[in-house]
Amino acid sequence: MEYFDLLEFKKEPFSNSPEPEFLFASPQHNTCLQRIELAVRLRRGLNIVIGAVGTGKTTLCRKLIQQLSIPAAKDSPVIEPYLLLDPAVDSRFSFVKTVASILGISGINDSDQEWQIKEKIKNFLFEQGVQEQKNIVLIIDEGQKIPEDCLEILREFLNYETNSHKLLQIVIFAQPEFRKNLKARTNLLDRVNYLYDLMPLSFGQTRAMILHRLSVAGRNPDNKPLFTPGGILAVYLVTAGYPRKIVSLCHQVMLMLIIRGKSRAGWFLVRSSVQKMSGPVFRRIAWASLGILVLAIIGSSTFFYWSKTKNHDASIMNQRFLAGIDMKKMTLTPRPAPDEKETSSADIPDDLGSITIKQRMTLWRILENIYGDTGKEITRKLISANPGIRNINSTSRGDVIRVPLIYEKARPIPKGTIIVSLESGRELEPIYYSFIEKRDLEHMPAMRFLSLWNKREGRRFTIALDRRFSSAEEAGQAVRRLPPGMAASARILTGWENDTVIFNTRFL
Repeated sequence: MEYFDLLEFKKEPFSNSPEPEFLFASPQHNTCLQRIELAVRLRRGLNIVIGAVGTGKTTLCRKLIQQLSIPAAKDSPVIEPYLLLDPAVDSRFSFVKTVASILGISGINDSDQEWQIKEKIKNFLFEQGVQEQKNIVLIIDEGQKIPEDCLEILREFLNYETNSHKLLQIVIFAQPEFRKNLKARTNLLDRVNYLYDLMPLSFGQTRAMILHRLSVAGRNPDNKPLFTPGGILAVYLVTAGYPRKIVSLCHQVMLMLIIRGKSRAGWFLVRSSVQKMSGPVFRRIAWASLGILVLAIIGSSTFFYWSKTKNHDASIMNQRFLAGIDMKKMTLTPRPAPDEKETSSADIPDDLGSITIKQRMTLWRILENIYGDTGKEITRKLISANPGIRNINSTSRGDVIRVPLIYEKARPIPKGTIIVSLESGRELEPIYYSFIEKRDLEHMPAMRFLSLWNKREGRRFTIALDRRFSSAEEAGQAVRRLPPGMAASARILTGWENDTVIFNTRFL
């Protein structure tokens, strides 16, 4: 009997194999996966994911291959991914020959020279990409092992193209040292369509990852959690949020649960599991110091909660006064100028509007785009506004999502703020769709989706340049740097109403 059978799992929850179903879709992993998949489907050429050892690159790589096998539409070209696991070779010739072998190109002879094999690769790509309308993708794991002179070979492959698209899509997953090799070859760096840096998980994401794996592997979803809050905190402190370390440690914790006949893993059991392990993957932990740290965190959290509860109403009322929102009436009450008469109040809506889910859209990304944040409280309110959501990590095309108006995210626009708007409107969905399309176009400036509200105009949504300007002249210069078609429709926004609030916290 396997150990996971004793804990009532249908499979091993903390296997070190890169199984796509165990990929925890954190906001950063979701963003990376969506952008890479979209770039491949649009045939944009070279895309790179960089992350330290243990950040989940290999699992993300396997998930990408799984996603690419799902057709986007009936008339979309078939995507055929080819995986190069270890690009460490001793010469350019070996690299070209390895790529040809992975692509399944027949007719390679021992007498063939480098240029002849490259010509056969070129003919293969034209046959597959033009005649058979297939989208060929070369995915390279352990990209930091690619010899520097072989990077020139990849650049040459990217030159194989038609008038409309690249014939070979290349996705590289690499460790940080690859960045140095990339910078040394500016002619290849200039061809990078998308580069993403993977970071370790936060404490909340570490907790969510552990619970996700237990849920996927579990037989009974009603089983009590195997980790106490203290146990999860210990895992996070030891692993620093690196997924591979989390998986390795949690595997040892599962074994320790069986050995000791325990039903839950707490702080001290995780500590015992670490002491049983060896190797450079785990750093030494001063457990006494961490114990003091935990007590300090608990103590400060208790004090904060007590203070927050005591002063909650006064604090909220003060914040809403700054934004001009009266929380008791849920209405906007602007502070009139001395020579103005106070206008009648208007009810604040309960939501910003609705968005119909399209292909490759996720709730995490929608929240990040609209509010600049994907925190627990925002997620909770989204679920509350959409009781039909069963899984926050999974949506279907055609689902209609109601986007709640979260009062706590309202911030007054600072006096004198100048914004360059590229497009604006009063309905959420069409402006949001336009934002997604514009953001993914080539050579586009950094943009931000902004939701605005005041009593006189109500809701308004705008696609704006991702910066605030201090003068109209500075904003005008930014407009003149835009592509001609975009510059013609751009508008400089200033002179805000006293009660105007904005809901994207990152912009401010």
